[in-house]
Amino acid sequence: MNLELINTRRNNKIYSDGTNSYKVFNQGYDKRLVFLESFITAEVEAAGVKVSSIDEVTCNNGQWSFKFDLIKGKSLFDMMEEDPDHIDSYLDKMVEVHTAIHKFRCPKLPFQKQKLTDYIQGSDLDEEMKIDLIDMLNSCPKHNKLVHGNFTPHNIIVSQQGDYIVDWNHAGQGSASADVAQTYIWMQMNMPDYAESYLKKFCDATNTSSQYVHNWIPIVAAARLAKKNPGEEELLNSLISVIEY
Repeated sequence: MNLELINTRRNNKIYSDGTNSYKVFNQGYDKRLVFLESFITAEVEAAGVKVSSIDEVTCNNGQWSFKFDLIKGKSLFDMMEEDPDHIDSYLDKMVEVHTAIHKFRCPKLPFQKQKLTDYIQGSDLDEEMKIDLIDMLNSCPKHNKLVHGNFTPHNIIVSQQGDYIVDWNHAGQGSASADVAQTYIWMQMNMPDYAESYLKKFCDATNTSSQYVHNWIPIVAAARLAKKNPGEEELLNSLISVIEY
């Protein structure tokens, strides 16, 4: 089988044979996370969201992989990079897709609040800060909307058949505003010129107070800090420091 490398990520590589795509996880990647991602993707697909359907889960020489449908299209990120003059319309598209996701319900998915709690407790923050952040989290309203958990323009594939959303391993049920806070933080790191614009567009489209979204940012930043992604610590700590006592 001739496979073309499409993308390299922290925990996996994406290949294509022209008909199907393959997500090959790094050696030693947790088996439980592999099956959790396949379960979540199947649940989201069953709810009616356009996803790349996983057809097989296999393990070869200690490496787990997914075989899934090849989506013939282009990521929204690539479109933004290639056509920056129309960035405003691409941000509108991003908001359109994001808000559409939040209209779905997937009651079997993990709860966002519990995932955030677990990450915060597992972070290297001091114990008093953890307590403050978890108190803030517990005081936030409870929601059960479908949330992606890693919604970036990389994960939106625009095709002739519609807009597909990929990489559902962080998905759950919870608050749309917390989900947007995740995207806002990613944009601050990777597309800082457009982060505030995206947040404003989302708030305008959903009649959401920007302050409500900002209330989630320290919580989400602390949870992301626990993942110890290279190069993120300084910005995340600056976002956590905005907590008012």
